[in-house]
Amino acid sequence: MHAARALLPALVAAALLAAPLQLTAQGKKPHSLKQADAAFRDGYAARQKGNLELARARFAEVVKLEPQIAEGHEALGAVLLEMGRPADAIPELEAAAKLKPQDSGNEANLALAYARAGQTEKAIPHFDAALHLAQEPGQTPVAGAVFYEAYGRALAAAGKPDAAMNQFMAEEALVGRNAALDDAIGSLYAQQERWDEARARFEHAIALDGAYMPARIHLGILFRQQHDMTSALATLQTAAKLEPPSPEAMLEYGRTLAAAGQDDAAVQQFEEALKLNPELGGAQLDLALALQRLGRQQDAIPWFQKVIERDPHNVSALTNLGLALTLTGKAKEALESFDRALAENAKDPVIYKDLGVAHVQLSAFDEAIEDFQKALTLDPNDPQLHYDLGLAYKFKDRIGDAIAELSRAGQMDPTLQDPPYTLGILLMQVGRLDEAVVELRKAVALRPENGDAWAILGSTLKQDSRLPEAADALRKAIPLLPGQPGPRVTLAGVLAEQAATLATQADAADAAGDTQKATQLRAEMKDLRGQAAELRREGAVLARSAVSRQRANFALNAGNQLMLRGQIADAVARYQESIAADPTFAEPHSQLAIAYERQGRTDEAAAERAKAAQLTPAN
Repeated sequence: MHAARALLPALVAAALLAAPLQLTAQGKKPHSLKQADAAFRDGYAARQKGNLELARARFAEVVKLEPQIAEGHEALGAVLLEMGRPADAIPELEAAAKLKPQDSGNEANLALAYARAGQTEKAIPHFDAALHLAQEPGQTPVAGAVFYEAYGRALAAAGKPDAAMNQFMAEEALVGRNAALDDAIGSLYAQQERWDEARARFEHAIALDGAYMPARIHLGILFRQQHDMTSALATLQTAAKLEPPSPEAMLEYGRTLAAAGQDDAAVQQFEEALKLNPELGGAQLDLALALQRLGRQQDAIPWFQKVIERDPHNVSALTNLGLALTLTGKAKEALESFDRALAENAKDPVIYKDLGVAHVQLSAFDEAIEDFQKALTLDPNDPQLHYDLGLAYKFKDRIGDAIAELSRAGQMDPTLQDPPYTLGILLMQVGRLDEAVVELRKAVALRPENGDAWAILGSTLKQDSRLPEAADALRKAIPLLPGQPGPRVTLAGVLAEQAATLATQADAADAAGDTQKATQLRAEMKDLRGQAAELRREGAVLARSAVSRQRANFALNAGNQLMLRGQIADAVARYQESIAADPTFAEPHSQLAIAYERQGRTDEAAAERAKAAQLTPAN
């Protein structure tokens, strides 16, 4: 136990139990008073020997015999507080305050009881009263360091750092420096962004007591707040590895990893922290959010649900659960979560934004447009919202509105990748080819690995008769989309048009008597036609493969439905049909293995599982 904590018994008992009290009350029966007085003395003696349970029982007897005597309630409340039962102590101490108001000792105990019970706002007036009354003649002085520490922590929790600092400094003047006090003062400095002073306090706390975990955690958080991620990670990693393991340190290390963009590692820390303390505040939500950022929506959903079970009014959990459900194809189920979130906070643009995404998935475009418009009234400077609204307008064929919103999104944040891509497609569709090319070039500059954007740019340039540029864009698309026939077929068309142009030029050269030029042009024409023919052949092969995969998927899905209904034999037939359509597809082999196992055909199941394993890497 740290030095400041060791003084707790002095605080809760000094005012009441420093000496036995002779209980007297006007109008009371002498026998009852005598019993109460004896019980009080027994309680005092038990308290002095450290037998708190016996003391509690004797003081409870005093209260039962003489409920109108303040000292009985005061003594019982003080012992309950010392036993770590602040919620039980409060009614007794309040009863004493009514019977004997303006008592500094009782006010101090009431303050501490409310503070220990987490009722900070109620604690502070009693701290104030105790400190004020203690200065008057005949009153009990406040019990030193523990009083000041508790008072300071209550003020800090209430967002009054300057007043809290005064109490901590008073404590330090009495007992000197210790790890807990340095940590408390450092935390106040951090709240005031007095970073150097805060860091010095945390580091001194660690130097005084290397096992004092709060100081290590707070130092790591301080580095994180200052965006010194290297120091933050090093400090919190050390804290998380100390023995005994600290779930709080693991939680903050995970949060720092997440802030550094290392969500995979953060998930491991959150999971370890929750194993040690399943009720660790905030850890479930942090884990769910990290899983969501990793795209593991299905894994995140049960964690969001656990948060909501504990806190049904948690807007972040409700909103992100709705988003996770939407992203896993359960937009209809997501609507309830969004409605509950809006009931808690109707002024949060993020809720309307995510609700709009769910409505888009449900093809409820009018509702989506309304959602995005509401979000924009709350946050007009969010470019992503303008993009979402533009997309919803596009789905409703409100082309002018869509172009305006998509353009606005791109202008507000030129680094966003989706607005120029979607806008380029839309402009291409309405025949504004030159403008479409400008936007699509922005899209491929922002995301050069986007094969679809290169393919669409090539197609648009072809339509605009800019054949060399089209060929260049399509040649970039093909290696990025190796399994798609479209870019090859389009490039074949571009090369064919170029070949036709060369043929015309060759004829003109012949007519002009330039045989050498005509021969060169026809050689280039032949090469282009050969390339075009090869591209068409490759495209046809890929197209047949795509059709085969479509057939295989159809049969696979049919088999899965039959499995769900328990029609195993029919499911086997569908899985075999899927394999016949596309022998390179791993999933039907895996599903056929499951079906065989349900029929007791274990050897065949093992064979199918082996085939699936062989195909999975290539697949």
